[in-house]
Amino acid sequence: MLKQFNVVVNGSMTSTSHVDGRTYVGGDLSGGDYVQHLAQTPKSAYAGLTVRGNASGNLHVNGLGAVVGGNANGIIVNNGSTYIGGNASSSNFNGDAWVQGTASSVNFNGKQHAGSYSNVNNINNNKLTAKTAVMNSTLAASTTTSFTNVMNNMSTKLSALKGTAGSAVNFSNNDHQVTFSGKGDAHGVLVFDLTALDSKIFSTNTTDISFNLTNASTVIFNTDNKSLSLTANFNQAQALGSSLIWNFAGASSVTVNRTFGGQVLVADGTFSNQGGANIEGGVYAKSFIQNGEVHLQQFSGSLATAVPEAETSAMMLAGLGLLAFVARRRKSA
Repeated sequence: MLKQFNVVVNGSMTSTSHVDGRTYVGGDLSGGDYVQHLAQTPKSAYAGLTVRGNASGNLHVNGLGAVVGGNANGIIVNNGSTYIGGNASSSNFNGDAWVQGTASSVNFNGKQHAGSYSNVNNINNNKLTAKTAVMNSTLAASTTTSFTNVMNNMSTKLSALKGTAGSAVNFSNNDHQVTFSGKGDAHGVLVFDLTALDSKIFSTNTTDISFNLTNASTVIFNTDNKSLSLTANFNQAQALGSSLIWNFAGASSVTVNRTFGGQVLVADGTFSNQGGANIEGGVYAKSFIQNGEVHLQQFSGSLATAVPEAETSAMMLAGLGLLAFVARRRKSA
């Protein structure tokens, strides 16, 4: 998950900004620009944008196509193939497109199919008689994995990690300045247990966050507060974004109001970046209110414990299903 996606949201997402890389939304999506940095986006079986629900609101996909399980209204796919499981209206598809329902006021610039057409020109040219191989591949991928299970499993396992010996959080300048210090273990892993300090760190009193990290390629921060908000300056956000994981375990709401660095995991709640606050990393949350850019700082570390990624989790679930089937066969034999 951390390697393939810039943003994964299990529920709904609203956006007034852009995401550099690939995005998955399990519910409805409104607005935003996606796959801004096509060349830097990692390869995957998933489309550039996958939405299991409805997609609407002046939404642009700049590369790798789109899969929308529900209806699409007011979306533009500039590059790649598109599959719409419901109806499409007031939209523009520059690559091959398949609309399962009605296409109304849609501009098709590639090969196309729709269940029916309304106010669409040139529908007799370049018709598709079947979904393309790319469409079938991205459509199959869109339902392969339960990212809810992946996120919850990851958050639970990260929360179980003990803080690294010698790791410290220092407060200075009347508690306005917070500095994280520590040294990675033999594998470059450094864990901060913030469960006793998270409300103090994520407070209006904090104005600056800094880091003094040695030999740490994977840095994990564990919190357990239900609601957290940060307005502080995040120093070294871009430089450290690919190596940090913020595990906001059990949080229902996390808000940042300044640029923030790292992979943000809010498995049970809503993450918001307000006031144009950019994220130098990735967002993985139950829901996401995006009002700042999400820059592609692909996770470059390695987790200290076995945390299943999207494909691994899917294979595990498939394996469990197979074992259950075998058990039933043996019982009935």
